[in-house]
Amino acid sequence: MKSSMVNLVRLWNRELPDSEVRARDGERLHTSSKQMDRLHQAAGARPSGRNSTPAVAIPLLTVLLLALPVVAFAQVELPVERDTVNIGKLSFTGYPYIFYTPETEFALGGALIFTMRLSDNPDVKPSNAILSGYYSVKHSYDIFLNPEFFLGNDKYYLGLSIDYYRFVDKFWGIGNQTPDTGAVGYIRKILWFNTEFDIEVVKPLKVGLTYDLNNTIIEDKQANPHLLSGSVTGSDGGLASAIGLVLFADTRNNAFSPSRGGYYKLSVLTARPWLGSEFSFDRWILDLRHYVSLGERFVLALQVYANAVRGDPPFTAIPALGGDNTMRGYYEGRYRDNFYGAMQGELRVQLARRWGVVGWLGAGDVAASLSDFGLKQIKPTFGIGVRFALDPEELLNMRADFARGRDSQGIYFNAKEAF
Repeated sequence: MKSSMVNLVRLWNRELPDSEVRARDGERLHTSSKQMDRLHQAAGARPSGRNSTPAVAIPLLTVLLLALPVVAFAQVELPVERDTVNIGKLSFTGYPYIFYTPETEFALGGALIFTMRLSDNPDVKPSNAILSGYYSVKHSYDIFLNPEFFLGNDKYYLGLSIDYYRFVDKFWGIGNQTPDTGAVGYIRKILWFNTEFDIEVVKPLKVGLTYDLNNTIIEDKQANPHLLSGSVTGSDGGLASAIGLVLFADTRNNAFSPSRGGYYKLSVLTARPWLGSEFSFDRWILDLRHYVSLGERFVLALQVYANAVRGDPPFTAIPALGGDNTMRGYYEGRYRDNFYGAMQGELRVQLARRWGVVGWLGAGDVAASLSDFGLKQIKPTFGIGVRFALDPEELLNMRADFARGRDSQGIYFNAKEAF
């Protein structure tokens, strides 16, 4: 069993010759790190919902963690000091993965993470990407491509995200106290495309434009009463097309696992029929992150996140609490409403060159308006996690997180830190 799992999670790193790099560029295999925060399954699963953490995930994770040191030993160790010869060369890490949730049951997938340094300035983050996909025994699947480029010595940023997936999802209705009736399942297919281009105006501040397209097909409403009633906007699917402005500053010292600096972003988007959208609504997203080094092996990561909509958005665009990044421990979408706010703090401890652990504590909630937020309804999140460095030089980690919420819990396997 152990040897088969070693083969399953086998990792590899290598540099491609220039001819292969050009060929890969033609296939658009470079991917991203800033937009990767919106990735649902880079190397793992969605949270498992109310009291539904599968018992089978524990032995799977145990075997996986036992296998990683063997994998690491089999890899060629990367030099501690950066070799300038590597500038402009493409390297990648790849791994298959297996996971289980009640929604997908067993699923098998794989991911390729590409990195390329376009500058010899160590303060400029490497252009990077992820290409991932999975298929489950319940015929759920996901294909995700996400390139991100840091250009002109970090004066310009270009990010793309393309995601196509079919998922057995859940919708409990709108509000922060929706009951768990059991009849909340439905199946949807989504094609999502997003692009963003930012220009530096005053270091480190960037301003930019973004375009977002989301085409949703409700394949099966099952016995979900909210969708069967037809009273919920978007219950029959539809196309949302939006443009927007971005105000952005990134002072992190590393794109994957920063130890100092911050990530501060405000996005304002509008969807209107003249853009081809079937829905009219506005969206604001505020994402503030700050990182403090507490010594050689300790980092404190802090985040404040807010998401709000106005107008008549489809229910899938209404801010959703939960997921594998913010408010871990809650199924993404367990609670939805017009306003969503959350904050979290995470202590990250490096135990060895490739190994680390984390612990976090946070809180958040949704509400119909800002005045409707109340302390009694605030929902907690806390948990611990294990980190293994896929690429110690670039600080690219694989993570396994164990999260608890109020009457809910989740296990997450993914690449990169949660925030």
